[in-house]
Amino acid sequence: MLVRQIFLFLVLFVAAFSASCQDSKDKDESGQNPIDNRLVGKWEVRSKTDTEEVDGAVTETDRDVYQTGEKTYEFTPDGKLIITDGFGSHQTTLPVQMMEGKLYIGQFHKDKEPYTLTFTATGLEMVKREVELKNGQTITEQELVVLERL
Repeated sequence: MLVRQIFLFLVLFVAAFSASCQDSKDKDESGQNPIDNRLVGKWEVRSKTDTEEVDGAVTETDRDVYQTGEKTYEFTPDGKLIITDGFGSHQTTLPVQMMEGKLYIGQFHKDKEPYTLTFTATGLEMVKREVELKNGQTITEQELVVLERL
């Protein structure tokens, strides 16, 4: 009987401990969602490809290939993305955060689509997919950004 009570107590303790850790998942001590340390630094944007599919068939593809120095992304440790365009002539700063391994760029809201990150031997691929049902058709828009570390 005592062994059973101890076992039950341990199970409840582990369950309570696990639940308490869920609230702080992906957050640092300030309550913010820090970005993956592998992102921090400056990246050269090599290309950006936008693809639209209707019911699984590709209907449109738009691919931009950038020259060296034309467009860069710089991720800061304090959760900002500095996008430099036009060989340094234009700069935009946006907030970024990570939740459950996904990257959110810009102001966060509950319906915002995140980027999935894939680190490669030469850089990083960021993919964002948005799916909507319109007039009985499934429309999928995908954005693929290929980056190389500077």
